[in-house]
Amino acid sequence: MIDEKEVKNSDDIEVAEVSDSSVENDGDSGENDIAKNDILSHKDGRAWYVVHCLTGQEDKVKGRVERLVEQNEFQNKVFEIIVPEEVTIEIKNNKRIEKKTKIYPGYLFIQAILEDDIYAGIRGLVGVAKFIGSRSEPVPVTDDEILKVLRKIGDKSKKIDIDFEEGEIIKVILGPFRGYSGPISEINADKGNVKALISIFGRETPVKLDLDQVEKAVS
Repeated sequence: MIDEKEVKNSDDIEVAEVSDSSVENDGDSGENDIAKNDILSHKDGRAWYVVHCLTGQEDKVKGRVERLVEQNEFQNKVFEIIVPEEVTIEIKNNKRIEKKTKIYPGYLFIQAILEDDIYAGIRGLVGVAKFIGSRSEPVPVTDDEILKVLRKIGDKSKKIDIDFEEGEIIKVILGPFRGYSGPISEINADKGNVKALISIFGRETPVKLDLDQVEKAVS
């Protein structure tokens, strides 16, 4: 299992609502069953391992492992190399910026039959700190743990980082309430909308608005 002291986020892995069809859905066809077996099968000795690398070096290390595989003909020993990412939308100063962020900064996941030469080759790459495990050898990730990681990757929903606060005055710039202003009473970051209290015909009315319909009111 993943060492809690070395991977701080290992216990924070949550099963996403949107699952990767290749690793979940018992009612799928035999083709999906084959895909699931390819991911988790340990019959041939393959397993998933976590590699701790220098922060900011995740993609470079991934590329180096891929080149190592090609150059040393490890194609039948190393199967998958993953740097888990998610898409985040940041709304700041009325601008919408979409960016990719690492789910587990400083770590990548490798599915391999980890023989001594493969372990030594990867361990010696620039940017690699160590494999996660005991002091003497790397410890494989359990099926449950890697499924949680794969489901996170399969979750295509986008996290939204909103630069608004409850009570802040916003102005509606699009839609039927264009030109109205009012304080935010509720923020729903997951759905990308806010609820504002707008004065309509002298009566304060709660209105749900998408983030691209509003902007900060100029004070």
